[in-house]
Amino acid sequence: MKLIIFDVDGTLCHSKYIDDKCYINAFKKALNINIENTNWDTYKHVTDYYTTYDIISKSLNIKPTKDIIDKVIDTYAEELRYKVYQVENKYTAVPGSKELIKHLQEQSELYVTGIATGGFEKTAIFKLELLGLDFPKENIFCSGKYVTKHEMIKAFIQKENDNGRILERVLYVGDREYDYIVTKELNIDFIGIDFRGNGKLRSLGIEKVINNYEPIEKFLELI
Repeated sequence: MKLIIFDVDGTLCHSKYIDDKCYINAFKKALNINIENTNWDTYKHVTDYYTTYDIISKSLNIKPTKDIIDKVIDTYAEELRYKVYQVENKYTAVPGSKELIKHLQEQSELYVTGIATGGFEKTAIFKLELLGLDFPKENIFCSGKYVTKHEMIKAFIQKENDNGRILERVLYVGDREYDYIVTKELNIDFIGIDFRGNGKLRSLGIEKVINNYEPIEKFLELI
């Protein structure tokens, strides 16, 4: 049995930078915070919970409470729901992603598929539903309950072990250097998605990098 875990943003879907704009607006509307550092890759963990906690604590010089963080999350989710229907470039699935997920899920005797995303549960599930990407809820691990992707992936693996599945291989599919670092630290396999074609993952020496999932056989050969 192979466990194949996917990131969402930049890996299964592309949002034409709607996310960043809505995330930044959420801080301004909810807490009157202007985010100074929007280069998410410079944060220790590229997850919404971690960056939100870090931004609030440094901007307001406080230890963020759950209520304060939830205020940002709710505002962010509202911004996304509004914005996604107002712009021409809506969320789009990375080519071949829906066909690949369907194929893997039909081969349930060989594969378990799921999500470990740096996004909050509210926003991640909204995007998956919008794109018609269907995963069992228990196989969707998001930022909030977990701070880092390390925690999400470990929890996913533990869940499968508790269900009596023998995992011969675990793969994470992502689009960031952070994703690759996490897999190295957890000693699991990594497949990179370079949908925008910037070549960053290949520049790190990562051999298994594809631009999209078409044809799906291209991905299947890597696993």
